Amino acid sequence: MLGDMTTAARRVCVTGATGKAGRAAVRELRARGYDVLATDAVVGPGEPRGAVLRADLTDYGQATEVLRGTDAVVHLANIPAPGLAAPAVTFNANITMNFNVFHAAAALGLSRVVWASSETTLGLPFGGGPEQFPGMAGLPPRYAPVDEDHFPVPTTTYALSKVASETVAEQIARWSGIPFVGLRISNIMDPDEYQNFPSFWPDPQLRKWNLWGYVDVRDVAAACRLALEADVAGSHNVIIAAADTVMNRPSRDVLAEVFPGVPLTREPAEFGTLLAIDRARELIGYEPRHSWRDHVQQ
Repeated sequence: MLGDMTTAARRVCVTGATGKAGRAAVRELRARGYDVLATDAVVGPGEPRGAVLRADLTDYGQATEVLRGTDAVVHLANIPAPGLAAPAVTFNANITMNFNVFHAAAALGLSRVVWASSETTLGLPFGGGPEQFPGMAGLPPRYAPVDEDHFPVPTTTYALSKVASETVAEQIARWSGIPFVGLRISNIMDPDEYQNFPSFWPDPQLRKWNLWGYVDVRDVAAACRLALEADVAGSHNVIIAAADTVMNRPSRDVLAEVFPGVPLTREPAEFGTLLAIDRARELIGYEPRHSWRDHVQQ
């Protein structure tokens, strides 16, 4: 169910504001009338002076100060994937940032926390890691489409940082009464990256690791806004993915070829996502509007 909150007087902090999702979220919220405070740990030389507030969210004091005077937070700042830093660094940085933002939001009495969890909490990489992460273990999914109940199956310290953070969010939401919405976001794509999708088609093994999933960055931004506006209580975590897969073959056929023993719990659409987005539709009104099929000739 969606709320009827107006945006005119709402001031929202967006963390990780210079990242792919962060930039899109800032644009989306400002276009919808929100007053946005953008913050990140690193502010590049191309950013207009004063456009992004620099803050290190692993420091609790800085996390508190960037949230002070805001009504809600869209927390997108984390080390964004496994393999980008040492495992211990990834876990410690992410869990510290997330605790600091969550606890500071509660201490300051913010009205809502929306934050980036991850599809990796569900068991990714399925069947093993992609080429850039050689040797990364992974089992097939238990069933498909994979939904929120296919949890928790962390296979990396990155995924473990998100699983632990979902637990922290649940408890702080219970203590504080503040709604938390965690977005289990799929592989984020800008439209100019769709030109790479034909390279996936000859070999379905290349993208088996997340069941051929992706999500347009504009739909991620919309999900952030919808999660701010939804009429929810407690802590919830929902999958945010595109409505289709990266493949130009029917989803049923690709799944049967690569994971022949995995049962379908329901029939997917011809090219439909195998990362179920039904709960996001129900909880926050999420409806992906963008697809690579509108950009790439098949």
